[in-house]
Amino acid sequence: MITSAENRGWIGDVEISDLAATGLPAASIVRTAKVATIDAADAEKLGRLAKHDCRKIAAELRERLSDALNASD
Repeated sequence: MITSAENRGWIGDVEISDLAATGLPAASIVRTAKVATIDAADAEKLGRLAKHDCRKIAAELRERLSDALNASD
């Protein structure tokens, strides 16, 4: 989920570093704690996340999912 950076922070939030490339109008974050799937036909593409932001998001997701999977053992 992408949300305003003005919202209270959550563990795992990743700041979007290049707003111009994403097409977002204001400082924003990816809230990795809220992962969802949408029908791409309903989504409007504004831009693209920088590769280093994608790597940070992937690392956060790996860490969070690892914690959840290890807790079930």
